[in-house]
Amino acid sequence: MSDALRRVIREEIEASPDGRISFRRFMELALTHPRWGYYCREGVKIGREGDFFTSPLTGAVFGQTWGAWLGRLAARWPSGQPWWLVEAGPGDGRLALQILEGLAASGYPLPKGYGLVEVSSWHRRLQAERLRKVPVPVHWLEHPEDLPDEPVILISNEFFDTFPVHRVVGSTEGLLEWYVTWEQGRLVEVRGPISNPACIRVLQEMKWPSLAEGEEVEVPLDAGLWYRNWVGRIQTGWMITVDYGGTMEELAHPARRQGTLRGYRRHHLVNDWLETPGETDLTCDVHFSALQHWGEKLGWETRYYGSQSRFLIEAGILDRLQSAVDRDPFSPMAKRNRAIRQLALPGGMGESFRVLVQGKGVSNIALPKRLADR
Repeated sequence: MSDALRRVIREEIEASPDGRISFRRFMELALTHPRWGYYCREGVKIGREGDFFTSPLTGAVFGQTWGAWLGRLAARWPSGQPWWLVEAGPGDGRLALQILEGLAASGYPLPKGYGLVEVSSWHRRLQAERLRKVPVPVHWLEHPEDLPDEPVILISNEFFDTFPVHRVVGSTEGLLEWYVTWEQGRLVEVRGPISNPACIRVLQEMKWPSLAEGEEVEVPLDAGLWYRNWVGRIQTGWMITVDYGGTMEELAHPARRQGTLRGYRRHHLVNDWLETPGETDLTCDVHFSALQHWGEKLGWETRYYGSQSRFLIEAGILDRLQSAVDRDPFSPMAKRNRAIRQLALPGGMGESFRVLVQGKGVSNIALPKRLADR
């Protein structure tokens, strides 16, 4: 598989005038080539048999907590107001099922429909199977124009980290960019001029500190384009983003000055991400300051930003702990309690993720008390 995609990449390199392609283009092919790209090819990618682990796999309590909280949020719209839930990058559909379970159990009104924004036909089949008995209509949205006119709650969990990025690097010659070329029978990285002037504009808008020789930063132009096209069409609603990353101040910390790009295969870090294109998950930290900046330009207001563990605690996940003594460590109750601790308590996986809540056309609607602005 990687040999076939490597051949496609090599042919594009050899056909290019400079004998190279931007790393951003390499990452796009490696992740979303329609046949051999990592996210588009068939095969398990999440969980023990895959390459990475996500919060919904800890147990249904993750999405159920989200579902109950989203119900409280939607309940603040006028009585009888139709609304939609839309999930970007829904993976195998597990989170959607958990959210709808939590929403139904909470007693709040269900959405008019659940929209899924998914590019992979493999994942669409998994989603269709998992969601075939849910109590609301499920729709796959192909284009931003497919978004409904009613109020929308748009959610994503580990979605923005999947977009290809430009990798800008500091040098004695000024800012350069990483490219990929073919040398001596293998793919290698080389430096070159900035391929898209928008990279410089984004860094200037975000007031990114100057890059010294060898220091890197990923510029998420593709994520910004998706955000403007999709989120920009929503007139009233909420945007909830869950991912790993940070604000500009957090990402510009000296510890991250070498860039945050990394590859995963079978739950192990891959040092040479050029070696197995299509078989390695490539990802980098999400720029939450950029998400807030793009949102403000489109009329969205930041209502909450913080760690996932803090968010879940304030959303009531600890209320779901069961205190009865159960000597069986593999019982459903014991597994549920372990999942809650893993998600919410210090040292758990919830500390690695950030939650951003943005609102538009909802200025007169307060967040639930436990998540009120501070």
